Amino acid sequence: MASNFIGKVIDNYRILENLGIGGMGVVYKAIHIKLDKLFALKMIAPGQMMNENFIHRFQNEAKALARFEDPNIVRIYDLRCYKDQWFIVMEYVEGVNLLEKIKKDGAFHWQEALPILRQILTAIGHAHKAGIIHRDIKPNNIMLTGDSMVKITDFGLAKDQSVLSNTMTVASGGTLYYMSPEHIKGFAFTDKRSDIYSVGMTFYEMITGSVPFKDMNSDFDIRETIVRKEFEKPTSLNPEIPAELEAIVMKSIAKNPDSRYQTTDEMLSQVLDFEAQYVQTGAKRGFKDKRFFLPLSFLKKLTTGARAILTMQEERSIRRAWLPVGIIFGGLGIFFLLILFFSLYSSKSESENTDKSLISDLTITTVPESAIVYLNGDSIGRSPLLNFHISPGQYNLRLVNTDYQSVDTTIFLNPGGSPKLSFSLKTGRNIAGINTDLTKSQTASSLAAVGINSNPGKAQIWINERYRGQTPTTISDLPPGQYSLRIQKAGYKIYSTKLVLTEKNNKPITATLTPYIGGLLVRTVPESVLVRLDGKPMSGNKSPFVQSNLPQGKYSLEVVKKGYSPYRTELEIKPDETSEISINLFQLKGMLTIQVKPWGTIFLNDHLHKETTDLRYEIELPVDDYKIKVTHPTLGKWEKIIKIEADSQNDIVVDFNRKIPVQIWALDELGNHLSGEIFLDDHPLGKTTPVEILLRTGVHQLAVKKNGYVNQEGNSEILVDSISATPQKFILRKMETSAENNP
Repeated sequence: MASNFIGKVIDNYRILENLGIGGMGVVYKAIHIKLDKLFALKMIAPGQMMNENFIHRFQNEAKALARFEDPNIVRIYDLRCYKDQWFIVMEYVEGVNLLEKIKKDGAFHWQEALPILRQILTAIGHAHKAGIIHRDIKPNNIMLTGDSMVKITDFGLAKDQSVLSNTMTVASGGTLYYMSPEHIKGFAFTDKRSDIYSVGMTFYEMITGSVPFKDMNSDFDIRETIVRKEFEKPTSLNPEIPAELEAIVMKSIAKNPDSRYQTTDEMLSQVLDFEAQYVQTGAKRGFKDKRFFLPLSFLKKLTTGARAILTMQEERSIRRAWLPVGIIFGGLGIFFLLILFFSLYSSKSESENTDKSLISDLTITTVPESAIVYLNGDSIGRSPLLNFHISPGQYNLRLVNTDYQSVDTTIFLNPGGSPKLSFSLKTGRNIAGINTDLTKSQTASSLAAVGINSNPGKAQIWINERYRGQTPTTISDLPPGQYSLRIQKAGYKIYSTKLVLTEKNNKPITATLTPYIGGLLVRTVPESVLVRLDGKPMSGNKSPFVQSNLPQGKYSLEVVKKGYSPYRTELEIKPDETSEISINLFQLKGMLTIQVKPWGTIFLNDHLHKETTDLRYEIELPVDDYKIKVTHPTLGKWEKIIKIEADSQNDIVVDFNRKIPVQIWALDELGNHLSGEIFLDDHPLGKTTPVEILLRTGVHQLAVKKNGYVNQEGNSEILVDSISATPQKFILRKMETSAENNP
């Protein structure tokens, strides 16, 4: 049917050829007969011309494209309707889409793919800033012109973030290969990070020639891989891809949206940093992947120059004998240039390897272990110290362990070596770096003792800049005198003071450490949510939430609201800073479909939704309880409370033509069966209990009456349908007779 328009004139546009067919529409190449200018016309697919849902989506695409003024997004000029045929007038792009190019030429070299990726990120970022999520980014929606300029098309599944309303459900959109895990769950769960995933998967295919699940046979297997299984890394398909570029790709297609780049600007910044490292400064710094880099533009200039020389020779009719000579000299020139580039690269690589050979791997072990290791006065850890990377040279080594004599020595490290040093520490203590043998220079009675504690505990103790353990502890090996005391713990301000010790009764020291504090500001859409920090609720129940005195450190943040998917993340509070976070909760939704026979009017929470319809009515609703009512002017009404749960499918058929058997009983207070007259909707049926009657689908008023008895519960309103047709029991109580009326 797509070819039926070829050659026809529609609203001043002559259709020339078919450019492509998709699920929503057909794209034609057309010429404006008055302006003599080429355009692309996108028409709604012939099979969907009467589908209001598709027309709505088609119009949404036009409105989305009309917002953009970006050179990498196909421009739209008009939205028109001609004889019930809707079409979009768009910029005509001469070129191929990425999928066609990959199929024809194979994977892009990563150097060629990077400029294309930059353009895609810039264009999608422009759309995001305009409040539009594309939701269907894939190679065949990305056009590439002859000069490698990107043009992004097909915003038919675009989501306008500025519009918050219930929407009619459409068929699942997007192409499975490029759909994010949350997109597979449903449109309602997608945001701009879903577009970033699709861009990343598109780039994955560009540089490898494939997606990581292309060989799978079923959609189920593909969905399982996208949602649960680890992706094959690009380097397994193309080993020439640099590790840093692979890291960018893998982060963009992380399964958890919080683990991806949060904006296109963030991803673009990483790409630019990568290019600065590998392309712009490659000649100076060398390449980590050890591959020679010759710019493609340079190669093109060389080959173009060679062609130009040959053409000039032909035009000037130089003797044919000189033509091979010219080719030989041209080839020699290119050859010597290549040798020059390889020489520079080899020189750099050798230099780089020489630098690496200058690193030494130092290993230090002690008996006993846990001695503090100092090199040139700086602590580098505790023993055993394994394979510590250090430059060659001369170092002063000091080993300190409580209750053992310290070791002071000088070590020499040679380039590329792996020295292993082992020390056996002798018992005895050191004071201010001098060995204190109690039998020679100091008696035990002349030493001072002091207890040192902190709140909180397990803080490091430093006396005269020497580490003395953790709080709480007692230091008892110091001679009387004045010392500098420092107590420190991660996340707390350092406590410093002068410590004056005497021979007896030194007052214990307890340091109250002051935590570094920061603030937290949480904004949410919607408001009235529950916010927990490390499992504890923050005060209030409306955002924005503010906490101004949080100790420095990492926290777990959780935001919960009924009917919305909970949000959880990890955040870090930094000293003297207020961390701000804005959260848009994903509203959970389910599907409701209603079909009325022969026809009827549908109400949702007493609001009219569809009048006099016999068609299957479908609507996506937020998670909640809803009162559904269906009425018919002569056949009655049907009414029920329906609970919509997340990702549920609720199918309701209200068939007023159907009659369902209902059993009706009447009992006295003792449980004995009674014969009572049945009334339906205040009219007698001429039948008595017990009996089974046929009732039409819908809500009915039912009553049982008997002389001398009263119905304890009055009339019953019952819903009769295939699910709710339960037996009806009426308890009749015998009326009391007054004594004065007795004979």
